[in-house]
Amino acid sequence: MVQDSKGKLSIHTENIFPIIKKWLYSEHDIFLRELISNAVDAMEKRRAIDPSVDPKELKVELKIKKGKKALEIIDYGIGMTANEIKKYINQIAFSGAEDFIKKYKDKQSSIIGHFGLGFYSAFMVSKKVTIDSLSYKKNSKPAYWECEGKTEYILKEGKRKKPGTTVTVYFNDDNKQYLEEAKIKELVQKYSNFMPFPIVMGKETLNIKEALWNKKPDKLKDKDYKEFYKKLFNDYQDPLFWIHLNVDFPFNLKGILYFPPLRNQIDINQGEVKLFCNNVFVADNLKQIIPDFLLLLKGGIDIPDIPLNVSRSFLQEDATVRKISQYIIKKIADSLKDIFKNERKRYEDFWPDIQNFIKYGILTNDKFSEAMHKYILFKTTQGDYITVQEYLDRNKTDEKPRKIYYAASEDTQVSYINLMKEQGLEIIYSDSIMDNHIFQQLETKLGNVSFVRVDSEINEKLVDSEHKEVVDTNNKTQSEKIKEIFDKTLNDNIEAAFNKDSYTDFIKKYPDAVTTLSPYIRTDKDFTYIKPYDIPPAVREKLGKEAFNAIMEKVNLTITTQVKHLKTKDIPAMLVFNEFMRRFQEMNSLYRQEQPDMLQNHSIIVNASNKTVQKIVKLYEEGKTDKVKTLVHYIHDLAMLEQKQFTGKELQQFISQANKVLQMV
Repeated sequence: MVQDSKGKLSIHTENIFPIIKKWLYSEHDIFLRELISNAVDAMEKRRAIDPSVDPKELKVELKIKKGKKALEIIDYGIGMTANEIKKYINQIAFSGAEDFIKKYKDKQSSIIGHFGLGFYSAFMVSKKVTIDSLSYKKNSKPAYWECEGKTEYILKEGKRKKPGTTVTVYFNDDNKQYLEEAKIKELVQKYSNFMPFPIVMGKETLNIKEALWNKKPDKLKDKDYKEFYKKLFNDYQDPLFWIHLNVDFPFNLKGILYFPPLRNQIDINQGEVKLFCNNVFVADNLKQIIPDFLLLLKGGIDIPDIPLNVSRSFLQEDATVRKISQYIIKKIADSLKDIFKNERKRYEDFWPDIQNFIKYGILTNDKFSEAMHKYILFKTTQGDYITVQEYLDRNKTDEKPRKIYYAASEDTQVSYINLMKEQGLEIIYSDSIMDNHIFQQLETKLGNVSFVRVDSEINEKLVDSEHKEVVDTNNKTQSEKIKEIFDKTLNDNIEAAFNKDSYTDFIKKYPDAVTTLSPYIRTDKDFTYIKPYDIPPAVREKLGKEAFNAIMEKVNLTITTQVKHLKTKDIPAMLVFNEFMRRFQEMNSLYRQEQPDMLQNHSIIVNASNKTVQKIVKLYEEGKTDKVKTLVHYIHDLAMLEQKQFTGKELQQFISQANKVLQMV
């Protein structure tokens, strides 16, 4: 028989409960994890030492008692006698706790999980906790223990009929949310989903019971992995594929990492890698513990050798955790390389969904970059996927560095793509927001390649090098006329600006220019300004081409005109943008979340072989400047249309220009 008794917990630290409540307030959800873990531990011990127990009886029952504002956690484990309650609840826990408080009282460190204090986490949320327990040993009497969050307790005979323990938590007014079934289900599925015994509420089993990573991969089918993924993450979609982790040395680790479809999403908050310790959930916010790019994945990692309530600083500083992180990176890279080498078609099918994971990993982790940079794929104009090395092998030239031409997508820069394809130049497609950074890294790593967007330059293969220029009576070539027409039409206030020193150098080199240009010069402070296109043909002739070109070099044009004879006559003009400046502005806009303004400053390549361009020259010579202006702007807008989506105002202007062009037909 258990004698009724009252007592005081054998400790000197009177304020231990306030400290527990204060330090662990933000983590109060874990009280249920701790109590369920204790219940499971008790049942595992009974299963091991009591051959008479019926395995079907071993379960954790959760019962909400709204009238009492309480939650019962019931197990059918080994139970405790009154003496064992005194030993394990009153003495061991609190003697250890006292030492812990003395050692760590000045640090914001977690108490739960240390020195057997898991049970006492219940006092974070309660005004009273009771234990009703019956030991599995023969002739045992049930024992009842009660404590109201102070150092006093009551111990007397209990009412428990079957071996096991019932812990009842009477919630305080601040924690009534734990009286809701939905909240309890949420906590069980988060923290205790993989306990080896059923956790039931009413007729419903709340937990999955067994983590798939505890099984051997050769015993599992694809269906098993997919079903487990959908249950664990409440996802209706199948994962693309997965990597099963299982290592015993030099550390113990099990887990499964799933690759969900990512497409163009790069949000590390969308992934969900859960950390477990012996099937008990520890954390799902693993930033700064594992590399960012791994947070794009979903899955679970179980590391038995870490404390249940491990702190973030511990994980960051722990040498074993760092080794585990490196192991996972290597395992993922090795698995991806195996698929590439042995199942190339499968790798290509996955590529649109996993490319951003791989690229983000390459950009943010040196180890992963070293392992995977050779396995980046690009879709080509031939419709297949190739690596950088395969592109170089397929498009051999003597140029240094080797150029790899790319387009933003299959739907943009179409004229450029078609023209280059006609000349046998292969193009890859850049369809990821990270490609600018990837190109830059590959150029640095490989050293012998340069990525060039199709609108960054006009390849010499596209130009008719055999075409000979005709010079008119004013000593002007057709190309010079076209350049002047387009420069003047597309730019406002074309003016060369010389500072004092540069103008002095100009005059020294061309002394006759002082008198020749005097009517066309204006000065402002230390600057000399000349409008080159206002200079009449006869004066230009006298000045000479070399001096005129020197003036043009001092002109800062928003839109610069280059004139080429392209091998096709169908395209009137194309726009080109400096590769370096465009990359820089696109990268900058990625961080600032704004559209780059690089389209404002660009070059227009005008095709002198095009009939419309030749007609513009004729109209200009006839003095029909309005028609010239309409056609030049229309050609420029047509070229711009391949580069960007027009705003409403820009589209309205384009339609207006198109209507004027139709009236000229």
